[in-house]
Amino acid sequence: MSYRLPSLNGLRAFEAAGRHLSFKRAAEELSVTPGAVSQQVKHLETTLGVPLFHRLHRSLVLTGFGETLLPTVSDAFERLSAASDAVARTLETRALRLGVSPRLAADPEALLAAVAGGGRAPDFIRVSRTDEVADLLNGSLDALLRPGPGPYPGLHAEHVALNDAFAPHREASLVVWPGLARCRELLKVKALLGRG
Repeated sequence: MSYRLPSLNGLRAFEAAGRHLSFKRAAEELSVTPGAVSQQVKHLETTLGVPLFHRLHRSLVLTGFGETLLPTVSDAFERLSAASDAVARTLETRALRLGVSPRLAADPEALLAAVAGGGRAPDFIRVSRTDEVADLLNGSLDALLRPGPGPYPGLHAEHVALNDAFAPHREASLVVWPGLARCRELLKVKALLGRG
């Protein structure tokens, strides 16, 4: 059986723009320009023959067609990701290199060990004590946990409600390159850091 599908890049651009209701934020997530996201969505709309967004001044609103399509496309990407993840679990991966701001934890490795409950930090994380975005930019880190919302131009920053072990801090930003925003190790880190 063959499948008649529109462009995968167009669907990815639409799904990200639909979640964020922003070409700019979708572009940051996908590591492309907002113009590229807009063009991919426009091509998808042409292929489907229907508008997916109302383009307003500085904002997007899903049309009825977009509202119908978005949950199915999001679910399809989640399922593809889960299937790929199941296969990839058999492959060896390297630990996520996480920098933790000294303002959040004096000894981040001991703190993560306590949060994990195993006497040491989990194997999927290599922790270092740093507050330098430059360490992320130069490739010596995969992710950086910092207090405050940013801004972090060109990077993906996600708000994290921190586990009580980080007291008195309750919130931080987990900053990564956009391509790593949904990697398996990062999702595990977010689950470990966050409040249940």
